[in-house]
Amino acid sequence: MANKTLADTDCGLVQNVIADSIVITLPATVVGYHFTVRNGGVKSTSGPKGTASDGTVLVAISPNASDKIAGNAFTAADNKDALNTKATSHLGDEMQLVGDGVNGYMVTRVIGTWAREA
Repeated sequence: MANKTLADTDCGLVQNVIADSIVITLPATVVGYHFTVRNGGVKSTSGPKGTASDGTVLVAISPNASDKIAGNAFTAADNKDALNTKATSHLGDEMQLVGDGVNGYMVTRVIGTWAREA
């Protein structure tokens, strides 16, 4: 998996991140755009097929430079990522966001520990 910039065609699809330090970039905000980004963990090489481990993947959700990610007790600020840090990550941690068309994206659902970029 590589860094990815989302588009309207990604609305409604789950972005399942299975590699470390991947950045998922949101498009400029549009009313109703909705995205889900999930931590899928790094695939296990020694376990059964389809297994992965907690604490193996850092996931970053990056807004457009002029947009914010608001909610989840974040202090909203332009161009600050939402981070599911490797140290606290668990398989299935996820964030759902919806665009407001003006300021950026609102967090509508969160699983796990996510922090705002400093």
